[in-house]
Amino acid sequence: MKIIISCLILLTFFGTALYPQNTTVRLKDIGKLIEARDNQLLGYGIVVGLRGTGDSRAAGLTNNALRNLLSKMGVSISGINLNARNAASVIVTTDLPSFIKKGQRVSVTVSALGDASSLIGGTLIMTPMMGPDMQIYAVAQGNIVVEGVNEISSTTKLYKNQSTVGSIPNGAIVETEIPVTFTDQHNITIVLDKPNFFTVSKAMKAIQEHGYKGAKAIDGNTIKIPLEDLTNLDLISAISDIENIEITPDASSRIVLNSKTGTIIIGEQVKLFPVAITHGGVSIKINNDSGGLFGNQEDAITISESQKPLVYLEAADTLSNLVNSLNQIGVSPKELISIIQALKESGALVAELEIL
Repeated sequence: MKIIISCLILLTFFGTALYPQNTTVRLKDIGKLIEARDNQLLGYGIVVGLRGTGDSRAAGLTNNALRNLLSKMGVSISGINLNARNAASVIVTTDLPSFIKKGQRVSVTVSALGDASSLIGGTLIMTPMMGPDMQIYAVAQGNIVVEGVNEISSTTKLYKNQSTVGSIPNGAIVETEIPVTFTDQHNITIVLDKPNFFTVSKAMKAIQEHGYKGAKAIDGNTIKIPLEDLTNLDLISAISDIENIEITPDASSRIVLNSKTGTIIIGEQVKLFPVAITHGGVSIKINNDSGGLFGNQEDAITISESQKPLVYLEAADTLSNLVNSLNQIGVSPKELISIIQALKESGALVAELEIL
């Protein structure tokens, strides 16, 4: 039964919802200034230096791009076969943080676009990165870091993780700064990452107690603070002061299940009503070699069913009681996922389920 406890991650941060009741966090950790937003950038590029794992001749996009690039550099390649599979077309993506300045660097993600089998050892050549307005805001270039493995021999193939996606740490240089303006000149506006009326109400009261009496919550995740409350503070100092106000967010009544890894995350406010439960497994073994001239040496089909007792789970008002109740069942984490889903369907488990 101890294996279940080791696989139950009791508390996790999930937006603004997954916090124990006695934990305080800074306002900046669960929300942000409405003007301080990220911007997504996208670019098409070419990776070179691959060891025969790039795009094939069938992916004509790469060959055309290389010809165009080399012609702009004054290199004529008419009549030359570029089918060396040492290059690949890629899509380069990144998020441009707010307030970042020209000349600073950001990391980028590089993903294969054609039929390349691996980007290991490749180098991304100069790639302009554009925003939704199709203007260039950064330029990416550099050696790609790939965590996956893709090795093929005459008899063996080895695949580990994803070898057609990599990253370039600090691989893009910002060329154009995205201006950030405070469109509402009368208020500072704070938005929470996840709407929650309880949390936004507590945040508003904490801001008011901190000296900003005019702070008001206008919906489930937005708080406006009038600039007239800043007194002698300048705008930047006031924002810094407000972002560091500590509050206690609402605790979670959510269970997050990952059926692939068997991970179970249970929030603090999950409740369990009294219920009786049993869980057993049926296994079927099919023996292909059971037939013969001298009769069956073993049954062709063997069916076995594990016997599990009926367990009574008492009501659980706290997280620790819930974990103790679930451990009475004595099953593996992946089996426990099915049990939690059944408990939810029966109405005995009061929680919001999210399955990854």
